[in-house]
Amino acid sequence: MSQTIQLFNSQKTVPQVPAQVIVLDPRPGNRSQTDRKHFRNLQISDLLSRNLEIDQVIEAFMAEISMDVKHCGYLFNCDEIDASIEKGVNEGFSANYRLKIQNRVLGELTLFKHTSFNSHELCELEDLLCSLIYPIKNALMYQTALKSAYRDPLTGLNNRTSMEKNLPREIDLAKRHRQSMAILVMDLDGFKQINDSCGHDIGDQVLVEVSQVLSHVVRNTDLVFRYGGDEFVGGLAQTDVQGAVDVSERIRCSIDELDLKGCGASQRVQISIGITLVRQNDSFLIAFKRADKALYQAKLNGKNQIIIC
Repeated sequence: MSQTIQLFNSQKTVPQVPAQVIVLDPRPGNRSQTDRKHFRNLQISDLLSRNLEIDQVIEAFMAEISMDVKHCGYLFNCDEIDASIEKGVNEGFSANYRLKIQNRVLGELTLFKHTSFNSHELCELEDLLCSLIYPIKNALMYQTALKSAYRDPLTGLNNRTSMEKNLPREIDLAKRHRQSMAILVMDLDGFKQINDSCGHDIGDQVLVEVSQVLSHVVRNTDLVFRYGGDEFVGGLAQTDVQGAVDVSERIRCSIDELDLKGCGASQRVQISIGITLVRQNDSFLIAFKRADKALYQAKLNGKNQIIIC
């Protein structure tokens, strides 16, 4: 199977067109030297394959090649998982490689050096990069599987499993740094009637649109989860009561204005929201139950409203 390494020439200016090196077999040369290089690549590949975190794979690779190819820093970018890993001094001369296997781009690795990379160093580096291809591919597959396990397939939001893993950690961090944090528990009003009268396809579309509203209203640093069915949970970092109410009101108004295409004009969806602030002696479960209690009270009070507990 071919491995493709696209090489940007070592220089200070950014080249417009990368050269391309197709690595199929070891370079021809002295047989014993070729065997040693092949064995060295197998050793590095075996070492890297013990890690499934992409940053650990890159860090281990750079540590292994540090004696073969001197460098002062590196940068690895991977669009597939939106990852950027950098270390050291990232300026001066550079050698940039785009790593591919078949037609799949695994990422781009750039090495930096105070002086220009010579041809011997570039040849060594290109040989060593062959040992990086499959460990990176395996790490990306692992990261993709991990994201799928924590992602709700319909809405694209984090799911309940993700909530139970991440929200307790965020609560602990807020308590440790004595920062305010708000928990929102939200449930749609009228969703069952929409499902019953308009069908589950329309119901699914409503859930998608509601999720888009939630994602748009909260900040990038906030967490939103689909808890299950038509219930959602939010974790708002560094947010006081007034901030939580403001966010909740924007959510409530935006959902109240949704146009339910494909359903009768009389059909509409609204949302009830329960809010609580994390207290110093709270566990995740205690804070969640308190917000859920506030949600229950909002339902009893007539729905489409916000209650703080």
